[in-house]
Amino acid sequence: MSRSYDYSLDREAVAVLMRCSSREQRFLTDALSTPTRYPHAGGDYSFRGHDGRENRVIDLGGFVLTFWTDDAARIVRVSDFS
Repeated sequence: MSRSYDYSLDREAVAVLMRCSSREQRFLTDALSTPTRYPHAGGDYSFRGHDGRENRVIDLGGFVLTFWTDDAARIVRVSDFS
C-alpha cells in the first residue's frame, strides 16, 4: 500500500481559502483528502496548462478544485479553488 501524497496550495488557492468562512475552509481542506490519497484518479475533467502539465479539475458543488500531481515530490499542487 502506497502512502498518501501531501498537498501544496498556490498563491491563488490560498487567497480564495482566506476569503472563505471557517466552515468553507474546513470543507475545502477536507476535500483535499481524495486527491492526496488517490493522486492519479481522474477528476471531473482535465486540461493541459500553458506549461504542458495535465491539470485535473474536481467539481465540489460550490467550488471547483484545480490541481496537478508532482510525482517526484509526492505532492498534489493545488492551483485554484474557484
